[in-house]
Amino acid sequence: MPVTYVVLNEGSLVLELWMGAISHEEVLTHERQHLSDASIARGASVLVDATGASFETTTEAVHEVTDLYRRSTEKLRVGKAALLVNESTYDRARVYEKQSTDLGMRVILFNSLDVASAWLGVDVTRAREAIEKLRSCLAGMGTVSYPT
Repeated sequence: MPVTYVVLNEGSLVLELWMGAISHEEVLTHERQHLSDASIARGASVLVDATGASFETTTEAVHEVTDLYRRSTEKLRVGKAALLVNESTYDRARVYEKQSTDLGMRVILFNSLDVASAWLGVDVTRAREAIEKLRSCLAGMGTVSYPT
């Protein structure tokens, strides 16, 4: 799957990297995985770098992701999410932002890692290093370890 993530700070921070062409089913599979990942603490902050991804999910199908959240509210752990997106993804990300906010999540779209990190209260240098490790992992350069 062209997405990988790491859970840091005892579950309070999740860093995700999406790259390449992403099918709608891959998005749903990833979200189901997130909902069942017990290492993610309730109220966690999530920093998503999707600037190198293209999503096949249509604007009309974004609700399938947020409907999954709605059906699993007892498992929903994300409190705050900063999404770094590219221009081709922006329209669908805006729909996701609105629908997620309706569920009580705080979601904002960004085009700068520095600003997104500041909004989440995350050290930008650490975020940048972790995302580069995730990038190496997705490129097939082996496993990655992170300090907790």
